[in-house]
Order: sequence, then C-alpha cells, then structure tokens
Amino acid sequence: MRRVSMLLAAVLLLGGCGPAAPAPAVSAAGVSGAGSRHAAADVAFARALIRHHQRGIALASAVAKQAAARTLAEAIIATQQDEVVRMTGWLREWSVPAPAPASPATLPADPIRALIAHQQEAITIAQREQANGTNPAALAFAKQIVESRAEEIAQLRTYLG
Repeated sequence: MRRVSMLLAAVLLLGGCGPAAPAPAVSAAGVSGAGSRHAAADVAFARALIRHHQRGIALASAVAKQAAARTLAEAIIATQQDEVVRMTGWLREWSVPAPAPASPATLPADPIRALIAHQQEAITIAQREQANGTNPAALAFAKQIVESRAEEIAQLRTYLG
C-alpha cells in the first residue's frame, strides 16, 4: 500500500498537481485568474489546449482500462480536467468565448502510443506559447506543461510492450 501511495504522489507531481506546480492567482471571487494582460497567442494557447485536453481525457480514459497504467491515466484525466477549468476561466476574464467542444475521436487500437503522441502535441502547443505569449500565468503554465508532459511521456513509455 505504501508503494501505491508513493506512486500516486509521484504521478500527481508529474501531472502538475503536486507542490511543484506554480500557484495560480486567485481573484476576489475565488476563481483562478490570469489577469487582463494577454495577446492573441495567449488566447490561441488556451483555446487550443482546451480542445486538446478534451481529446486527451478520452485517450487517457482508454489507457485507464489497462491495469498497469491506470494510476497514471487517472492522474492525467484529473489534471487535464482541472486545467480546462483554469483555462476556461482565463478566457472568460479576457472576454473570449471558450472553444466548441472537441469532436469525439475514434479510439486507437494502441491508446498508450496514441496518448504519448498526444502529450507530445501538448508540448508543441506549450512551446508555441512560450515563444509568442505575453501573459505571465499562461507562460508559467506553458512551462509546466512542457515539464510535466515530458515526464508523463517517459512514464507512459514504460508501459509499452
């Protein structure tokens, strides 16, 4: 049981849920905020990542059906759900509509490999934000995405046969 608890703590840390994650700003209403300063790149980042996460949650749900990868997949789901809420709040602050929900995709035969590729796409989206964004919260979040998704990819690779 101790090993499972330690593994879960490590997974949550890698997924951006642990203490290494930067603390978001909190408005008077108690909602995580990014502030008003933003550029088109910040909006594009949040909108792209929301849709990306919606598809990622579906992929991670498929991975969670494999016992060996279940803990990591469930941590990915929880993390990405929280991140969608955070970014939707940013868009609301910036008076920008949230993107339409992502179309459900056909689940691949090898969901672990598909989730690895998907997490690599998240890194690319985050790197684009790092190169072009201006919002401090979005830039910090992009850095967290690059780091945490690289760790998740490494862990997912251990489950490949």
